[in-house]
Amino acid sequence: MKRTPRHNRLLLAAFLCALFFFSAQRLSAQCGNTPRPGANDPLDMLVVGDSIMWGQGLKQERKFWWRIKCWLQEKTGREVKERIEAHSGAAIELASTGGMLYSSNGEVPSYTPTINQQVDEARLHYPDRNVVDLVLVNGCINDVDVRNLLNSATKLEPLEAGIKEACGGRMQKLLRRISVEFPNAHLVVTGYYNIFSNETDHNRFTRMLVKNLTSRIRDDEEMSDKEMRRRLVAISDLWYQVSTRSLMEAVTIVNGELPSPGRIHFAEINFAPEHAFAAPETLLWNFMFASTNLSGLRQAIVIVTLGTAAYKSNDQVREMRGKSCKEIYKQQKKKGETKKEKDIRESSYLACRYASLGHPNQMGALVYTESIKGQLHPILESAGWKRHIDGPAATVKRIEQ
Repeated sequence: MKRTPRHNRLLLAAFLCALFFFSAQRLSAQCGNTPRPGANDPLDMLVVGDSIMWGQGLKQERKFWWRIKCWLQEKTGREVKERIEAHSGAAIELASTGGMLYSSNGEVPSYTPTINQQVDEARLHYPDRNVVDLVLVNGCINDVDVRNLLNSATKLEPLEAGIKEACGGRMQKLLRRISVEFPNAHLVVTGYYNIFSNETDHNRFTRMLVKNLTSRIRDDEEMSDKEMRRRLVAISDLWYQVSTRSLMEAVTIVNGELPSPGRIHFAEINFAPEHAFAAPETLLWNFMFASTNLSGLRQAIVIVTLGTAAYKSNDQVREMRGKSCKEIYKQQKKKGETKKEKDIRESSYLACRYASLGHPNQMGALVYTESIKGQLHPILESAGWKRHIDGPAATVKRIEQ
């Protein structure tokens, strides 16, 4: 029987659903309260980076760093002690426009602590930095400024230069620093993905949502929905291609400079066009009503009232994030603030509430998990992470090879 593209997509969706169900069933067994073999000889895992590494919109047990922790415990027979410094909005270096907004909730977007500052905090946490075995790291999208990727007026040439600098030059410096600070650690750098594609359901409704959430699309440049879609897809494709290539080059260059090459690994992320934002089989968080066919009147109501409690993202921690956003941006309100200051504050509050949009959902996080596993599996033995149990316990459970 000849398979159509639609049939292939259905098969892929079925595979992902099966993978998700299987992983969910095994999750409690891998990271439950039952003591693991070798609990007194732990692996130390440090997690630094931005909102994707943090796991924006996901409950802890669905974040990919948590799944990696569980998988490593199963494969090595050792407890994995994680240290999470990653948070939403983090840049590698502080942008000139980046404020000093701070929240203890990692869901609230903030440039600071930067990823370099996260490394500073990790240094203080580990009296002996030689104990760190694994560092999961990402970064550079906030150095580029994600709003540039959602702005159809963004010019491709300066954007490409900015991506090369952030994901290439800045990432190289960061990797050099981490490899020196934690000399025994293997590093896994995760890549990014296409935000928009030709499969994205892009109409005037989506256009207005993007404009409201970014406040960066020029009012003086009118364009058709078709043209806006074309530009956003081109920007997204450039972002994915150049960021992936730059990150891979950064890993290769820094690896070549180390006394022990091969400590840094790149986990490439391959989302198909149908997995992009608002696409048929999206792997990214969207609006709760995104799958519903709204009438023109209902779409207009949504656009006008965007930002009220009536319209929510479909992620798992939206209520908790919403409360934190409301609290922190209420504190930002100044007595006698100008209209411009008010507009900026309200726009930032809106972006905070909907910060999960376009981030990997549960299925997307599984793709990240599998890509990281692919990099770690070959080094489990060579890195000395496995602990083979001697004595009676060995007859009960052998560490999987």
